[in-house]
Amino acid sequence: MSRKKDKSPAAPAPKAVSVAAHPRARASVRRIRAWTALAAFGIVLMLSLSASVPGQEAVLRAVVAGLIGNLAGWACALAVWRQLVLAEVRVAEDARRERMRARAESAAAESAA
Repeated sequence: MSRKKDKSPAAPAPKAVSVAAHPRARASVRRIRAWTALAAFGIVLMLSLSASVPGQEAVLRAVVAGLIGNLAGWACALAVWRQLVLAEVRVAEDARRERMRARAESAAAESAA
């Protein structure tokens, strides 16, 4: 059996707006995930040790809290960055519309003159 390759020109895929494709969002989400994981780990370890929990149990609790903190930080950062990216898209679209309106007005003024 021979496999035939589709030689028809493919339409370019539309560019989707995503948090992962945003230059600042990706780094910010990673940073927030790390800080929330470290904060949760440290807080739970400190509280467990101050409550006289044995060392291994305290570390295990802190590791679990760090994992949960990582996921919670990721979810919160993603929710915030989704709104920020959408706001940036709206601002860019408004600016594009304003430029188009200005061009149309200048073309109308030129044709009237």
